[in-house]
Amino acid sequence: MLKQREKSPCCRGGVRRFSARRRQCILCGKTWRVWKKKRGRRKIRVSLDIARRFVFNRLLPTRAPRSGVRQTRNERQYRLSLSRAISAKTLPWPLIPEGGSLIAVADALVKYIENQWHTWYFILVRRPKDNEAVILPAYHQKGTETVAGWRAAFDRVEKTVFSRIQALVCDGHRGLTFEAKWRGWLLQRCHFHLIARIQSRRSKWRTSQHAKEGQRIYDLVKRVLLEKDKSRLPPLINALEEIAWYTPSGDLRSTLKGFVNHYEEFRAYLAHPALRLPTTNNTAETLVGLVEDVSRRARGFKRISAFDEWVSCVIKTRKTIRCVPQKSTN
Repeated sequence: MLKQREKSPCCRGGVRRFSARRRQCILCGKTWRVWKKKRGRRKIRVSLDIARRFVFNRLLPTRAPRSGVRQTRNERQYRLSLSRAISAKTLPWPLIPEGGSLIAVADALVKYIENQWHTWYFILVRRPKDNEAVILPAYHQKGTETVAGWRAAFDRVEKTVFSRIQALVCDGHRGLTFEAKWRGWLLQRCHFHLIARIQSRRSKWRTSQHAKEGQRIYDLVKRVLLEKDKSRLPPLINALEEIAWYTPSGDLRSTLKGFVNHYEEFRAYLAHPALRLPTTNNTAETLVGLVEDVSRRARGFKRISAFDEWVSCVIKTRKTIRCVPQKSTN
């Protein structure tokens, strides 16, 4: 509503309009501005949706230009960093489904930052009947991946969640295998890491120098991993043990001997079908890949605390990752 009889704040006299925002007192001639702007640097509005879209869409967020001026890359980057910090601080951690036992899937991310090794330990849990694994808060520790690091990571898990864990799926790291045996959990080793380790020394592809031997080892290992009838396993295990005796490759020898000694830990999904155990730790590997990809697209980080914020932002934004069991071959 337009004020027809507006009075000046100085003399309470009439007011003359200079422009849309300038006024003048008719009596004393004093001028002033209405609807004053706030002094100081312009406050940048930041939304939590910026970090969420960055994590999910794999694109730098774009916002409408201010007053017709095109935004620079540094300004967009500043908005992204603010949204990341606010998301890491204010968003809640994912909720763990209640009731029943849990399966844990674990993996670690090791990075060399500021002339020192740093490791982030990731643990995901899933109920046997579910197909989505919930991400637990990551544990950060200086140094490389160690047994003591995994011990500290599992000790930080909430007691209500920790007491429900019945099995652990991992890539076979010593810290994880020790943890599973010490806690009394079932251990399911990753099939993918085993086959990849063997294929790196004896590939089954035709262009490989040892293609025939690589194909034979691959067929024997796959039969041991998938065979449901235990009575058929002894000749397969004996054949792999014999190959380990005579192979000139030291890495292949140690890999095959480890598989022969612990092949039951690769077949836990067959011995306990009710738990619906996955045969790989690809769920945890996917989470590690997401963190690495987000860090790369964000053009790095200046401080360790910034990377910690990215880790928390990814976990709180994604919340769950798909985790399905091994499909039956029969």
